[in-house]
Amino acid sequence: MKLIRQGAEAKLFETKFDEKKALSKQRVPKEYRCEQLDNKIRSARTAKEARMMSKARALGIKTPIVFDIDSKKKEIVMELIEGPRLKDKLDKKNLALCRQVGENIAVLHEGNLIHGDLTTSNILVKGKDIYFIDFGLAKTSGKAEDKAVDLLVFRKTFEATHVELMPKGWELILEGYLAKGGKKEVITQMQKVEARVRYH
Repeated sequence: MKLIRQGAEAKLFETKFDEKKALSKQRVPKEYRCEQLDNKIRSARTAKEARMMSKARALGIKTPIVFDIDSKKKEIVMELIEGPRLKDKLDKKNLALCRQVGENIAVLHEGNLIHGDLTTSNILVKGKDIYFIDFGLAKTSGKAEDKAVDLLVFRKTFEATHVELMPKGWELILEGYLAKGGKKEVITQMQKVEARVRYH
């Protein structure tokens, strides 16, 4: 297997599954936790991430297809999406992608799925399609507050990473969000959450 990337939580390897190109995501051990607890936590998070990816696909969101889960290795083997990160693709010439992202986030939220780590690094672009990845912090929730925080996290990272696309890019994201069923109350709640963070 070829190491592609190593993060704080996992290592990503290019591999094969049934002769197809695939991606192996293996959660790394945490030495500060006792081994038994660490194994339990990593196994649970691996299984949960696979479930959340499958739930997102069931909602109509493009994600890598999960091929296999290995609880002993704390590994998810999934489809390898060969395309750039949205972070590296997005510019003033393809701002329509922003609306597309907003529409996809709305579908997630309408399905009560909170991604938990929305950034343009966790969205891949392949042709005309966008794929959401890294559901390690995802959860299910119907609360407007949780959806608002999800959206706010994305806005903060979007502003920091794509300052040259503000404010038009963010306006298109919200436009897409509302057009696909996202609720105005979530956007209002996002503004309230931001105010709480700012003044406390």
